[in-house]
Amino acid sequence: MADPIGAFADGHDALLSALLDQSHECIQFLDGDGRILFVNREGARAMELSAPHDLIGASWIDRWPEEARAAAHDALQSVRRGSAARFSATRRGPQGEQRWWEVTATPIDGNHSAACLIIARDITAESIERQRVATISAEMRHRLRNAMTTAAGIVTIAARSHPECRSFARDINERLAMVAAVQDLLLDPARDKSFAEIIPLLTSAYGGAEVIRFGTLPDVLLGDGAMQALALTFGELATNSLKYGALKNGRSVEVNGAVEDDLLRLIWREPTVFGTPREGGQGLKLIDRLIRASGGNVMRETDDGHFTLHLALPCK
Repeated sequence: MADPIGAFADGHDALLSALLDQSHECIQFLDGDGRILFVNREGARAMELSAPHDLIGASWIDRWPEEARAAAHDALQSVRRGSAARFSATRRGPQGEQRWWEVTATPIDGNHSAACLIIARDITAESIERQRVATISAEMRHRLRNAMTTAAGIVTIAARSHPECRSFARDINERLAMVAAVQDLLLDPARDKSFAEIIPLLTSAYGGAEVIRFGTLPDVLLGDGAMQALALTFGELATNSLKYGALKNGRSVEVNGAVEDDLLRLIWREPTVFGTPREGGQGLKLIDRLIRASGGNVMRETDDGHFTLHLALPCK
C-alpha cells in the first residue's frame, strides 16, 4: 500500500508539511472515508503519539474519546454534504490532563486525495478561565444577595421602635430588592440581558419614573460585557445626579435609546452643568475603559445648561 502521506510530502508539499508542523493547532487532512492522510506534529502530540506517521490511515472518529464521537461523526456528515462544521470536545492530553478543543471541519473542493481539512484549537486556557469567572460570578451573586438581605433586615429592625419611619423603611426595602434583582440579572451568564427590561429596574433604585423619564427603549439584547458597562454607566450617572445634579435638585432626567448599525445608542440628558471632574476620580475613567473594552464608545457634552451623555454599545 502506498504511503498516503506521500501526497503531502513531495515537491512544494514538503514545504507545506514543514510549515504546518510549526503551527500550535492540530491540523489534519482526511480522505472521503474519514481516515487520516496527514497530521502535523502538534496533532500527533495532542493524540498522545510521538510521530505523525503513527496516525496515517487511522479513523479520525475512532481517535476521539467515545463521548465525543457523535459530534465528530456529525461534523463529517456535514462535510460530505458540502458544509463546514464546528464542535467542541474534551480529551486527555499527553500527561493525562483534561484538555478542551474547538474543532472545525471544512470540505476541500477539487480533485484531491484529501476531502476534509480538520483544524483543532486548544481552548483549555479559555475554558478554565470561563469556569473561574462563572464560579466567581455565582459567589458574587450569593454574597450580594446576602448583603441586600442583611441591609433590609437592619432597616426593618431599626424601624420597629420608630413607627413614624416604617413607611420609609418599606420604601428602602423595596429599593434594595430592586437592586438585588438587577444584580442577579446582570451577573447571571445564563440569562438574556434585555435593554428594555433592565433600564426600568435600574431606575427603580434611584427614584422611579417620576424622576427618570423614558422615551424610546428598544427591546434589544446585549452581551454580558456590554450590559455590565451599561449598568455601571447608568449607576455612575444617577449617583452623580443625586450628589450634584438634577436629581439632587428635584428635577428630572431624560433617557432615550435607539438602534443604529447594530449599536444601541443611549442618550442621558439632564438640566445640569457639572464642574470639572475632581483630581483622582476613578468612576468616569473606569466606565470609559469598560465601554471601550465592550466595543462601544461614549461622548459627553454640555449645552445651554444641560448635560448630555451619548453612549453606544454593540447589540448581541
